[in-house]
Amino acid sequence: MIVWCLFLLWSLEMVFVASIAADDPLAPSPEQLRQLEIRIRTLQSRMHDTQTEYGQRQQQLQQQEEAIGKIVERMQQLERERHACQVNLDELEQQRAEQLQQLTAQRNVLAQQIRAAYLIGRQDYLKLWLNQESPDHIGRLLTYYDYFNRARADQIEAINDTLAQIQTLEKAIAQEKNRLNELINNLNHRKMALDTTQLERQRLLTDTLALISSQEAELKRLQEDKQRLSTLLGGLDSVIKQLPRPNTPPFHQLRGQLPLPVEGKIARQFGEARAGRLKWQGLLIAADLGEKVSAVAAGRVVFAEWFRNLGLLIILDHQHDYMTLYGYNQSIEVKVGDWVNAGDVIGRVGDSGGQPQSALYFEIRRQGEPIDPRPWLQP
Repeated sequence: MIVWCLFLLWSLEMVFVASIAADDPLAPSPEQLRQLEIRIRTLQSRMHDTQTEYGQRQQQLQQQEEAIGKIVERMQQLERERHACQVNLDELEQQRAEQLQQLTAQRNVLAQQIRAAYLIGRQDYLKLWLNQESPDHIGRLLTYYDYFNRARADQIEAINDTLAQIQTLEKAIAQEKNRLNELINNLNHRKMALDTTQLERQRLLTDTLALISSQEAELKRLQEDKQRLSTLLGGLDSVIKQLPRPNTPPFHQLRGQLPLPVEGKIARQFGEARAGRLKWQGLLIAADLGEKVSAVAAGRVVFAEWFRNLGLLIILDHQHDYMTLYGYNQSIEVKVGDWVNAGDVIGRVGDSGGQPQSALYFEIRRQGEPIDPRPWLQP
């Protein structure tokens, strides 16, 4: 628009100058006209370069935000592995404690047996044979001695088995601790990579925002993004009709029953002024970075990737011409084609799409047109 206006003004000026050049001795010289044309072309070139640079920065921003999403996803996986490893380590240490208690009890029993054997052993077999008691009594004593010796041998064997089990547990605990340390180190490296990438993203975002500081440029961009989103939803409609449809209650019956997709504060309402004549077509919900984003109702994932101005975007189809949109995510935890139930976690709150603060953008669409989500939410 700006380039066209400049060209129109220049063309009119050329016509005006040409009409008076023959009669007016003060008319601009051919050299002055040439310099004016050069300045106009220079301005056009600068505006073209700015537009090209903005497109390149948007592409870089997309790559960085997608990288952040993958890093966060990997960090969540490592955190789950670390938790499972810690649980396993706690169980191993509990088993070791139980084995040590058992070993102490076994050693006490063996000590008692040894003391008893010492006391009984003061009379050897010869004294028993020379004893004037009946042979039956002597036989019972010998049987008792044999039983006592076997019990003591069994107790020693049990102690050895317990010691072997403790050694096995000690080895397993050492291995699990090493694995836990590796997971923690890996997690720390991922956090450092995340911090670095987020800093780079912030610098890129600051530079990018400087390129689109004027309200006219912002308005034009939002209008283009609005049209692109409508085109996307229109294209998805033909694909959605080919997908299998589970037997679920119609979405329109959920009016007034839907929960917020994330715990947070509604910062922008449907219909509020946004830029120029544009208005918000959904709700902007301020929430902490990384907060869980949940599906408000059962549906099919029909879109799950980066989309300009909405960042990492998730679109759910709820059949009967209803869709819900979840934008500005930090990471996506579903893929296209997945069937999700109400309350299932589908992503994490972020600031993708070039947003200055973490928040979730939430829309409800009927037949491709945005509708006010507030009447659909729980009181």
